[in-house]
Amino acid sequence: MLYLLVSCFVIAIFLWLFSIRPYCRRNGKGFTVGATAGITFWVDWQVAGELAKKKGDSGMIFVCRVFGILHVAGLLTLLSMMW
Repeated sequence: MLYLLVSCFVIAIFLWLFSIRPYCRRNGKGFTVGATAGITFWVDWQVAGELAKKKGDSGMIFVCRVFGILHVAGLLTLLSMMW
């Protein structure tokens, strides 16, 4: 269970670092001054999803969905470990 939890969050971090964040920066968005990493992840994910929908970029829409699913899966794994 711990392996699943860690792998969900590690894969999500790599998706953000190598796909979502560069996409936001390339489009002139994603400025979150003074925010924690979690806030930056959330803002970039939301901005990338909105930009991808406007542009019709199906690849980034898929990446954003996978990112969200990984976070939900990690949360559910964490909750299942508690009970």
